[in-house]
Amino acid sequence: MEKGEPSGVLYEEFEPFCKWKKLEDSDVLEVHLPEFKKEELRVRIKNNSILTLSGEHLTAKDGKKMHFNREIKLPKDIYPDEIRAKFGGNVLSITMPKKASPPEISKPNPDNASEDKLTQSNGNGKPKNFISRLKSPLSRLKFSKETATAMAVAVVILAVGVYYLIKN
Repeated sequence: MEKGEPSGVLYEEFEPFCKWKKLEDSDVLEVHLPEFKKEELRVRIKNNSILTLSGEHLTAKDGKKMHFNREIKLPKDIYPDEIRAKFGGNVLSITMPKKASPPEISKPNPDNASEDKLTQSNGNGKPKNFISRLKSPLSRLKFSKETATAMAVAVVILAVGVYYLIKN
């Protein structure tokens, strides 16, 4: 019991309605608190991992104090220092910005390619080109256009020369 309060005050615990909204860049927790005022609410973060919500409201009807206390484990993919709370329209909105996750890059595994994967369509009616997804050690080499053109011409001349040698 708090100092200066009459001993006849009754406390009633309740669990407020909560709703999670998962957005692309943040998670939002909406806590519905009818009849509460901003001054009657408290939002804290413990150890950068637990969100603590509490509130106490004296009802005018029967003199009871409505009380709630809720602890929520924070997701690991959010920034605890950037959590913001806003109260309005009987709803406490707590916005938790997410950490940017690296984009997933799916690399094809040609060793596990099956026959049906080779003939699947890419959506435009043409089969997927399995060979174009294979990586060679040479694909990591970087050449300028001039160097690549000169090498291509040299390969063509070499091929023509080998052809004439074999023919004669």
